[in-house]
Amino acid sequence: VQEAIVTSEELGQDLEHVELLQKKFEEFQTDLAAHEERVNTLGGDAERLQQTHPQNASQIHLKKDELITNWEQIQTLAAERHARLNDSYQYRFTADFRDLTSWVTEMKALINADELANDVAGAEALLDRHQEHKGEIDAHEDSFRATDEAGQALLSAGHYASEEVKEKLGILAQEKESLLELWEVRRQQYEQCMDLQLFYRDTEQVDNWMSKQEAFLLNEDLGDSLDSVEALLKKHEDFEKSLSAQEEKITALDEFATKLIQNSHYAKEDVATRRDALLNRRNALHERAQARRAALEDSFHLQQFFRDSDELKSWINEKMKTATDESYKDPSNLQGKVQKHQAFEAELSANQSRIDALQKSGQELLDRKHYASAEVTARMEDVSAQWKKLLEATELKGSRKGE
Repeated sequence: VQEAIVTSEELGQDLEHVELLQKKFEEFQTDLAAHEERVNTLGGDAERLQQTHPQNASQIHLKKDELITNWEQIQTLAAERHARLNDSYQYRFTADFRDLTSWVTEMKALINADELANDVAGAEALLDRHQEHKGEIDAHEDSFRATDEAGQALLSAGHYASEEVKEKLGILAQEKESLLELWEVRRQQYEQCMDLQLFYRDTEQVDNWMSKQEAFLLNEDLGDSLDSVEALLKKHEDFEKSLSAQEEKITALDEFATKLIQNSHYAKEDVATRRDALLNRRNALHERAQARRAALEDSFHLQQFFRDSDELKSWINEKMKTATDESYKDPSNLQGKVQKHQAFEAELSANQSRIDALQKSGQELLDRKHYASAEVTARMEDVSAQWKKLLEATELKGSRKGE
């Protein structure tokens, strides 16, 4: 059984197997050392037996020589087995070193192979794939540790190739470190790529939204009546609410872009350009919205003025019929007609404030340089002229009644 152990040709397929064989051999060596004292004892016993049993001295001598020969042979075979296992250990270390450094080279090429994505889905796929690479790197951690431990064991044993082993251990550590550094660099790039694609996607959504709002503001209809202007103002108020609701997203995009720029993102110049363009477009949109509201409010005030002037003109025309009525020429019930005329003059006097209010509102429109100033002026003059005619006609009628 012992001879089978020391004559075995099995040297292990990998470091783990070699270590197992070495452990078994170390157990064998411990057992062998325990038998050495017994062998020496048997040798001493043989010498004494030769003296006490001279008639069997020759046979005892042969058994003693056979024992010593077998013992020396098994020790020689054990030494040779130990040397072969050591050589195999160094060979397996070198093979594993070669396999690991080759794998590191392939993994680096794989990590560097991916181009940066052009959309959010692509960026997500890059990060997922990159995390898979990290999983594979982590899975090789045991191999790196086992190879390092094997190299350290060779150094501790004073192996004849210790310098070569030491160099390989240094190279392996450097290769592993550079692989981890490369993975981290690419992780940062892929995360920046994800941030960039999110920024591009969100800015595109806001740009599309602003295009629709700009199209809404192209409407130059200011209404032709109070009802139509009020309807347009209601639509504009809804539009302004939509602007306010979107403002939070634009502010968040502004802050996100600023953060990317401050963190030295690889596309910080493009991010800054897009952010500035977005904010400028937003500001222009707000200015146009404010201008549109101002125009609608001007239109609202104009339609109020038109309504009031139309009502006054209609009222003046009605009163003009009374002022130009010649029934006063009939002398019957003259006192009653005089009283009726006095009541009419009082009514006109009471409505002077309506004339004054219309003139005031018209003047306010003119002072604000209203876009319909010419028409406002014409209406003011028209109402004023008709009012003057009404007063003159009323005064003339009163004087004639007095006559």
